[in-house]
Amino acid sequence: MSVTIDLRLGDCLEIMKTIPDKSIDLVLTDPPYGIGLEYGIYKDTEENWFKMFDRLIPEIKRVAKMSILPCCRIKALPYIYQTAPPDWLICWYKGSPGHRAFVGFNDWEPLLVYGKNKDVQMHDYFYCQPERINTEDKSVHPCPKPVKWAKWLIYRTTQKEDTILDPFMGSGTTGVACKELGRNFIGIEICEKYYNIAKRRIDQTMENLL
Repeated sequence: MSVTIDLRLGDCLEIMKTIPDKSIDLVLTDPPYGIGLEYGIYKDTEENWFKMFDRLIPEIKRVAKMSILPCCRIKALPYIYQTAPPDWLICWYKGSPGHRAFVGFNDWEPLLVYGKNKDVQMHDYFYCQPERINTEDKSVHPCPKPVKWAKWLIYRTTQKEDTILDPFMGSGTTGVACKELGRNFIGIEICEKYYNIAKRRIDQTMENLL
């Protein structure tokens, strides 16, 4: 059976208001980090991150049965636990990507988990190397997640024909994974450049019919 791909250009915090309560099986997304990355029309400041996070978490908890997203940086965890404590954490072990951290290098990243789909039984630790990007190519997204990252999480938390929402679609990684795994996908992206990149990637992805 063919999956449904629904891509929307606009502000996710406004578009999600139109999505019914608990109609989404999984929100899997990677919001801006508040560390000054170049996202085009969005200013990735720490102040904007706090504003976005405070509005985002209640909304994804409303629309979705389960939500998974990076915490963005370790020092934000105290604020997260004070304002929107997650139900669980998943450890994404990256290997040794060379990212700088307080003690030297950052080899893992905590993922916030809100809610739980029925019958989900999964480990809270997995290994997936980040995809290397050409930092000189300004057409690519500044912080894409690996397709294997999205597939590992989607495969273990949803069933075929479930619906996954990515409100910060970026270059479309979650949509590619959904199409390959036979899940319905709703993607929202505020930047037209990234929206077009995501649409092209997802259109070019072959659906796994096995």
